[in-house]
Amino acid sequence: MKADSISIESEWVGERLVVHIDGNLDVHNVHIIEQDLMNLVKIAKTHIIYDLEKVNYISSAGLRVLVTSLRLCQDSGIQISICSLKPAVERVFDIISMKTLFQIHPDLKTALL
Repeated sequence: MKADSISIESEWVGERLVVHIDGNLDVHNVHIIEQDLMNLVKIAKTHIIYDLEKVNYISSAGLRVLVTSLRLCQDSGIQISICSLKPAVERVFDIISMKTLFQIHPDLKTALL
């Protein structure tokens, strides 16, 4: 994958919409998937899970997109959670207290329980 490449794939697991993000969530590429993520939030039924297993880096631009989707979910009564944070991404979440905003799970299997 090129440094400025990012992609998303989504799947339904029961009533939960799982969104797999592959690539760095940074200022160079978050614009590529931002509208798609917002559209997915709009079709989520009860719960959306962001699987960040393939995200090695997140910047303030990536955090902004996650918080924007959180607000959309809250407005619609949809639960939102994040799973599979890599250590570097988890440190960013810790530093700016993002773990208090989102339900964080160690992996997708746990998030689906």
